[in-house]
Amino acid sequence: MTRRAGRGLLLAWALVAGAAVAHARPPEALACAVMNAPHGLDARVADVIVSQDPERGRPVLDELRAVVDACGRDQFLDDKQRDAYFDYTLGRMGRDVLDARLGEQGIAAGLIDDALDIGPGKANNPAEKVTQGDLNRVSAALRDAGHDPAKVTPDGWRLVTAWISATANMFEALRRMD
Repeated sequence: MTRRAGRGLLLAWALVAGAAVAHARPPEALACAVMNAPHGLDARVADVIVSQDPERGRPVLDELRAVVDACGRDQFLDDKQRDAYFDYTLGRMGRDVLDARLGEQGIAAGLIDDALDIGPGKANNPAEKVTQGDLNRVSAALRDAGHDPAKVTPDGWRLVTAWISATANMFEALRRMD
């Protein structure tokens, strides 16, 4: 290979690598819908996730969709990316509120993340549904941390389930965005 051909190949590789890096969404783009949401939408989104009743929560989800679509248009997202961005924002807004609610129940969200290998920098396996096995792992983690799982209220377990769902949706949506 000539020196000139080698430089051309190196330049082509650099352009491809640069395009891949440029394609990733910057944090401020991901935060657009969260930052532009009306006050209180995050708490209502968390309520929908906890209720596990998207039909009853349709007005909230429609309001979230309008905010997400506006940001998606500004970021030139296609329909598929916008759907993923909706799921990401739903999960992220839910996690932001659920973290505090779990704390009020004496449950650290990080404990759930560690027990199930979910959250930032973790495996984040997609979850269609929270299983009894997931809840058993959280129970064991609570026990290991010195908390009696039997003392977790039904509301506490609903929050745990909601946290798991929100986290799985958020990280799966990130994978689908780009």
